[in-house]
Amino acid sequence: MTTGRAGSVPALPSPGWDLLGRGMEAEAPPEAEDRTDDPKPQDEGQPLAVQLGLPRAGQSSPDPAGLWDLLEKKFLEYRQLADRSPEERRESLLCLLPLFLKAWEHSVGVVCFPSLQQLAEDVSEQLVQEIQRALAGKPAEQARVAAGQLLQWKEDAGQDGHLLLKSVCVLTGTDSETLGRVAESGLPALLLQCLYLFFVFPLEKDALSHSDVQVQRMFVQMLLNVCSDSRGLEGLLSGSELQSLLIATTCLREHSCCFWKEPTFCVLRAISRAQNPSIIQHLKATDCVRLSLQNLSRLVDTLPAPEASEAVSLILSFVKDSYPVSSALLLEFENGEGYPLLLKVLLRYDGLAPGEEDHHLEELVGLVVWLTTCGRSELKVFDSVTYPQLDGFKFNHEATGVTVKNLQAFQVLQSVFHKASNSVLCMQVLLAIRTMWTWNSRNFFLLEWTLQPISQFVEIVALKPVPVQVHFFQLLEALVFELHYVPHEILRKVQRLIKESPVPSCTLVALRSVLRIAGKDPLFTDIFRDSGLLGLLLAQLRKQAKIMRKSGNKESSPGAQHPERELTCVMLNVVVTLLKGSVRNAVVLKDHGMVPFIKIFLDDESYRAAALSILEQLSVINAEEYMSIIVGALCSSTQGELPLKLDLLQSLLRILESPKGRAAFRVSSGFNGLLSLLSDLEGSLQDPPPQTWGAGSSQQTLELVLHTLCALSAALHLDPVNGDFFRRNGLFEKLAEDLCLLGCFGPPEEEHGVPRQSSVDTPKIRPFADLLRAAFSPHSPLPPRTQSCLQILSFLDSMASGTLHLRRDLKECLGAGQEQAGDAQKRDASSDPQDNFKQWPDLEERAEEGDAVIMHPGIVCTMVRLLPRLHHEDHPQLSEEIQCSLASHLQCLVKSEKSRQVMCEAGMLGTLMSSCRRALAAGSGPLHSRLIRIFEKLASQTIEPDVLRQFLGLGIVPPPSSAVRVLRPSRAHQGTPGCSGSQSATPGGAEGRSGAISDWCPGAAPALRPSGTSPDAATALQTSLSLISMTSPRNLQPQRAALAPSFVEFDMSVEGHGSLFIPTLATVMGSGTEYSISGGIGTGAARVFPPPGGLTFSCWFLISRPAAPTEGHPLRFLTVVRHLARTEQPFVCFSVSLCPEDLSLVVSTEEKEFQPLDVMEPEDDAEPSAGRQLQVRCGQLLACGQWHHLAVVVTKEMKRNCTVSTYLDGQLTGSAKMLYIQPLPGPFFSMDPSSFVDVYGYIATPQLWKQKSALIWRLGPTYLFEEAISLETLEALIKLGPRYCGNFQAVPAQGEDLDREAVPLVAEERIFFGLHVASSCTTSIADIRSAYNEVDSRLIAKEMNTSSRDNVTPVFLMRNSAGHLPGCLRTIGAVAVGHLGVRVFHSSPAASSLDFIGGPAILLGLISLATDDHTMYAAVKVLHSVLSSNAMCDRLMRHISGYQIMAFLLRKKASLLNHRIFQLLLSVAGTAELGFRSSAIANVGVFRNILCNFELWMNTTDNLELALFSHLAEILQSPREGPKNAEVAHQAQLIPKLVFLFNEPSLSPSRIPKVIAILGSQLRGHFSIRDVLRIGLFIVYTLKPSSVNERQMCMDRAWDPSLPAGSQTSGKTIWLRTQLLEMLLSVMSSPQLHLSSELKEELFLNLGPDWFLLLLQGHLHPSTTVLALKLLLHFLASPSLRGRFKDGLPVGAWVEHSSEDVHVMMDNLKGHPPPAEQSPCLLPGFRALSDFLENHVQIPEVYLIVCAFFLQTPLAELEDGPRLLLVHGLSPSSPWFVLLLPLTALDRHPGPAAALLVTLLSFPDQIPPNRGQPRCHASVAAAETPPRGSAAGRAVHRGRAAAPADAGSHHEPACGRFWRRHLGTELPGQRATVPGPCAPHLPPGPSVAGAGAPAAAGHGHLPPRSPKGSRGRVALEHQRSGGCG
Repeated sequence: MTTGRAGSVPALPSPGWDLLGRGMEAEAPPEAEDRTDDPKPQDEGQPLAVQLGLPRAGQSSPDPAGLWDLLEKKFLEYRQLADRSPEERRESLLCLLPLFLKAWEHSVGVVCFPSLQQLAEDVSEQLVQEIQRALAGKPAEQARVAAGQLLQWKEDAGQDGHLLLKSVCVLTGTDSETLGRVAESGLPALLLQCLYLFFVFPLEKDALSHSDVQVQRMFVQMLLNVCSDSRGLEGLLSGSELQSLLIATTCLREHSCCFWKEPTFCVLRAISRAQNPSIIQHLKATDCVRLSLQNLSRLVDTLPAPEASEAVSLILSFVKDSYPVSSALLLEFENGEGYPLLLKVLLRYDGLAPGEEDHHLEELVGLVVWLTTCGRSELKVFDSVTYPQLDGFKFNHEATGVTVKNLQAFQVLQSVFHKASNSVLCMQVLLAIRTMWTWNSRNFFLLEWTLQPISQFVEIVALKPVPVQVHFFQLLEALVFELHYVPHEILRKVQRLIKESPVPSCTLVALRSVLRIAGKDPLFTDIFRDSGLLGLLLAQLRKQAKIMRKSGNKESSPGAQHPERELTCVMLNVVVTLLKGSVRNAVVLKDHGMVPFIKIFLDDESYRAAALSILEQLSVINAEEYMSIIVGALCSSTQGELPLKLDLLQSLLRILESPKGRAAFRVSSGFNGLLSLLSDLEGSLQDPPPQTWGAGSSQQTLELVLHTLCALSAALHLDPVNGDFFRRNGLFEKLAEDLCLLGCFGPPEEEHGVPRQSSVDTPKIRPFADLLRAAFSPHSPLPPRTQSCLQILSFLDSMASGTLHLRRDLKECLGAGQEQAGDAQKRDASSDPQDNFKQWPDLEERAEEGDAVIMHPGIVCTMVRLLPRLHHEDHPQLSEEIQCSLASHLQCLVKSEKSRQVMCEAGMLGTLMSSCRRALAAGSGPLHSRLIRIFEKLASQTIEPDVLRQFLGLGIVPPPSSAVRVLRPSRAHQGTPGCSGSQSATPGGAEGRSGAISDWCPGAAPALRPSGTSPDAATALQTSLSLISMTSPRNLQPQRAALAPSFVEFDMSVEGHGSLFIPTLATVMGSGTEYSISGGIGTGAARVFPPPGGLTFSCWFLISRPAAPTEGHPLRFLTVVRHLARTEQPFVCFSVSLCPEDLSLVVSTEEKEFQPLDVMEPEDDAEPSAGRQLQVRCGQLLACGQWHHLAVVVTKEMKRNCTVSTYLDGQLTGSAKMLYIQPLPGPFFSMDPSSFVDVYGYIATPQLWKQKSALIWRLGPTYLFEEAISLETLEALIKLGPRYCGNFQAVPAQGEDLDREAVPLVAEERIFFGLHVASSCTTSIADIRSAYNEVDSRLIAKEMNTSSRDNVTPVFLMRNSAGHLPGCLRTIGAVAVGHLGVRVFHSSPAASSLDFIGGPAILLGLISLATDDHTMYAAVKVLHSVLSSNAMCDRLMRHISGYQIMAFLLRKKASLLNHRIFQLLLSVAGTAELGFRSSAIANVGVFRNILCNFELWMNTTDNLELALFSHLAEILQSPREGPKNAEVAHQAQLIPKLVFLFNEPSLSPSRIPKVIAILGSQLRGHFSIRDVLRIGLFIVYTLKPSSVNERQMCMDRAWDPSLPAGSQTSGKTIWLRTQLLEMLLSVMSSPQLHLSSELKEELFLNLGPDWFLLLLQGHLHPSTTVLALKLLLHFLASPSLRGRFKDGLPVGAWVEHSSEDVHVMMDNLKGHPPPAEQSPCLLPGFRALSDFLENHVQIPEVYLIVCAFFLQTPLAELEDGPRLLLVHGLSPSSPWFVLLLPLTALDRHPGPAAALLVTLLSFPDQIPPNRGQPRCHASVAAAETPPRGSAAGRAVHRGRAAAPADAGSHHEPACGRFWRRHLGTELPGQRATVPGPCAPHLPPGPSVAGAGAPAAAGHGHLPPRSPKGSRGRVALEHQRSGGCG
């Protein structure tokens, strides 16, 4: 079984179906609906189905497979009837066909019939027989009827023909093989014959029945199926039916059957598309095309245009389809006069109505267009392109697409356009030409250079309808826009058309086209100028302007567009387009004198935009003239001409984009004009508005205010000249005044009377953004005046941020205003710039880490001036809320440090004082607290002294007759002494600062002014709080908090460059060079470069934000560039930079070309020359936000070598040997005598190296020296800090006397330059030329890209601070280059400005006004902040004795002192942070006069003296700073003050150990003989007279607090003396104190032997004796002192040295005769010591001490008994063992031991010398005296009497043996047995204990004389007169 392709019977179209567009060309698959559209055949076939055994109607459909099987079975039966008659076979075949159709229908077109081809052959032959039988022998008309009846469905007759037709239709649609069997039967020719009959012979009826339509559809579909096969097509040519049918379509149109017209054309087109060569040959052989053309030529005039067009299209379709195979039919068409026929047919459409359209016309024109491509060869034309042409134009000589080859066919279209007037026909022709251009751009040139169609069309286009004109000029524009070709000749004809103006409408269309063309490319501005079009238009406009001037400009309303007005508008727009970007055209317009006439067009709203554009273009050649016109028109416009003002302002905004326009605006008094525009609006925003303004004008007024402020903003934006002009002329103040006069703002502040009480709750204050949102709301709940105020504030806020000029109307202000205010309060300053101004830079690039960008700080000051004017009496609460909200917004604006500095530079503090003085002085309320907070933030950066004086004077009412602002107390406060504080605020106004206050003053914030506090105290507290906020350091340095210096900031994120240009660092001149070519200042010779002795670069810098490592933007500290005259290339010879990749410092002496970065080689590729670069990593030493000092020292060595050392903060970071700077730049080794080398420098990034990055850094004082400075000089330079601004010629040393003359650190002539902001000014190029020299002015002007004679551009000049010093020529300084990348800040914070208005006096005044501890703490906190950051304040304090005054004030207010204040004073002294930072005493004045003022602290309530004593002990015992602190304490006379403290009655015994510990620590830290003398003097003072036996004194009352420390009637004195002696002994034997032998000897000699002997008197307490003996023998351990002590020393030395200061003081008071010289009285020490020790034989410790002295052994070792003797190497046979052994049994045998002691003391020189290293004697505690009743006590008293007289010789043999055995010497005992003649005879009676105690007081520091102090004078006289002999 085989499966065939399903056939189909496609539905034929209805008689009106569009055969050309829809298609009977396609063979669609059959649909079920198509097969069931005709129910009659199915009903008619029902009996046959029944006969065949098929199911009846209504039964279920049978299985398709079963039907095909049944059909196969029946067909086999049919084939077996071959021997039957034809009639039987016919009947049998006809019986099979219903079954075949049924199976086909139920199989959905799928044929499963193996005998399909056989069936098709039989059915088609049967149909052929039926048709032949019907047509045989009949005339044509009868044959047509018979054929129709054969194929027609008949209900009451046979339907064999219809059944065969349907079956064959199905079979032809199955497959090609089946179709071939059908074609072989001859059926195609018969079908074509039947189609001819159906078409030629019409039926006599009006419409076809449904069955006829079905038959027609099956018939045509069968023919279309036949045409799809070549065998079928060849079957069509078996007769002449094809020729006849084709000819019939052209000659029998009026007699043909209308029902078969479209099917016939459909079949013929299908035959044409087949492109069968046999058919083409057949048509050519039969002259079919020629005959058809002849027929049409005869009938074309009579046929309707659509029918003629359709017939011609059919013929051309055969020609077109056959052309790819053979051109025979085309030749036949051409030879048959086909082109004239086409022209006639197309022109037939010219008579149609304009609105009628026909698709046949479009088809025919498309065929004609195709004919233009038919030709034997390409057209040959010459290249005749006229230049100039557009950039994108390319004339392609090669055929890259379909090209025109048949000019005869194109001439048909060209002729049609010439002759036709129908718009549809003409537009079809233009579209056809456009289509040819789209095929290939060469077609335009092929046609235009041969037939010139477009050029000819221009001449006649004016005669065509307007739509045709529009299409034609669009075609002309396509040449420019699509082909990028400039048709010069065509444009000249268009210009001639415009000039002649035959039809105004055509001229208007042409001008519009010219307008669009002119805007395509600037080239057309020159073309139309050279062609004369510009002059033509200007002449026409001049004529029209004269007409307008004569008529008074009374034109029709703008809404009604008159043709003449419209033409004038287009001419103006064309002129505008021709002027854009063309200076020559603007000159032409100006030469034509058109400026006055253009101004006339400004009065007409229709022409205003174009006229303004023309004037804007004229501003390119004369901006001043434009500005004078615009400003004049603004000032002369009337009140009702608001649209004119708005248009003028918008035009002004566009011109202000350019720097040239902004300059012209300033020169033309544009600022004054705009401000006068605001002045004219006076009162327009009142509520209700005045009658002159009328109702509803507030919105228009605000619109005008907005545009005026936009123009001001644009004029100031990024223009330093205009900004400087606006500021210098006080126009910010004038702007505020004009805005206040608008009527919406309230009266001035002075009119309010007394300060208003606050009625607003702080939490209920709405944010500024919410208020703005409400103000711009369409249904705003705010009062009209308040709404207007808020809108104006929104304008000013945007203007301050530099975004106002980007707005367009008030609708944009709503979103922009809210965004601006909200972002400022949220620290997000993003803006939304409009796309209209592309030249304005994006402000988001200038946003620094979310900080608000303040572009115009003067506008913020204007907002401050308006703040007090926001008060309205009608709505006081709302007004105060708005004021507080605005103040909060301003506070957010100055939140960042940069914003504060910018506003300080703009003078916002002075504005606050002048405008908001009453609010600042109110003392309470949320507005006061916000304004105070703003003031404090700004004053912490910089404040003028006069403004600070005014702030401190708030609340002080001046006398009525005086308007001078002075700083003095008012009458109400005259009783307060030292009142230099201010009445700035009451305590209640500290809201918003309670958090800050609580950090340092707990509990002060809730109740800053308690009840009963005086107004002075409250004022002092408020002033102190403000000063604390102002003076607290913001940037903490690692060492100390210091004030930030003035600086220059370089921001590389905005422009990518910004630098300080240093002109004429040096000029190396040839021998013949004139001196005048050198710049610089000075009278000396030219400075040599490079310096022969090396150089040093020093600078302070701070990195705010480093560059990203990927950006590669180094921080360039110094770049020195040299340029040799008459050469082009400068060279970098020395550079210091910080590399961002690894934070390494790079110093280079390599010669590099100074050229742009894009020309330079990458740094990685360009390796530095050997020995030319030093790179040191220092990232660990750098910290962002901190000031660092950099020093680069280049030391010149032999030949060309040098040593480069880099120091960061004084620490050496790197050093290396390098090659020195070569003598001449670059590759030059010699210089012409008449030439010279110019040396200049850059700090930071010059414009040549422009590169955007995130780098922001600041530069402080910078110096360049002509020598390599030493390390000591560098350290001194760094100690001066970044605020030092001198030349190091008179540098005061730290801590030295102020009157001492300072010495220079650097020689004057060695300073290249010194740069700091303090010595700077803002000048101009012209001023530099007149003040310095022309050479430098030219160099600076070249660097700043301005004229060398410019006198308006502000130039920031940092003067060379060394310019006045003697020496060689120096540079004039440095000039800031880069408007946005460089910012200068003059630092003068409140802590520094205080120095100019009283300084310390003000701070001391605050202390004097304190009445409680909070106020006192605040006042001291201010002093601490100022002293910590300002060194000058400390000098002023010392100058005015401020610390003494402060001590006096604190002593008066000692009751207010507490631990917090004490800690604060420690911070002032610099010793508070023990363990965290350095505890060295920083402020000597505070330490000397306050901390060491013990009388002050002894009277405090919180026992602060304990904390003071503990702190002093800690700082003196500090291992690092202890010696330094001790030295300072010595200078502060700490020990005399502490000694004097012992006589204080309030000093409790518990404090004495702490005091004595301080004394010991002081002596260990800084040993001073004078201090020891002071202590020794006091120890002598504690001695009792001999009548008082201390041995019998009870020590039980030593701790009685009722007795003073120095009481002579208690044991407390003995205890104090003991403590002091123990301290001295511990100090002298301390391992921490390394005293030289000379110093010890000097100390001993200053004390004298008698001082020690005084402490060994018999009536003294044993503890005194033991400690004194230990101290004496400690000194005698020195051999030299032993010898001198033995020989004898003068007495009374301690008295003389203690009274030296008293003598000096007395000498100054009165003169007295010098005392007579007396010979000194010598005291033999050991003889006297022996006598004194006789009184202390009862003290066991004495023996041990003396034995330790002889053995030079530590006393502690001897106390352990005989065991220690053996341990120390003494054998039992040693004489020393025998001598010392009795000491171990002193209690049992006291007598022999005492005798031994006395004997030993008689031979001091027999002490054996120490063979080894001297041992360190440990401190021995005082032993208790043995009781008198004990054995040891009795032995002490019996020892002296029991000792024999020759006790010393009793042991001589043993001693002699010892000396001979160990030392080899004789015993020298006899040499010391006789005492000297001058040995003092000290009887055991009266003692010298109190000698000189009161009389030896120095400086008045000795305690007062006791009642028994007369004994001191007696002792002193005894020593001087009777002590000898």
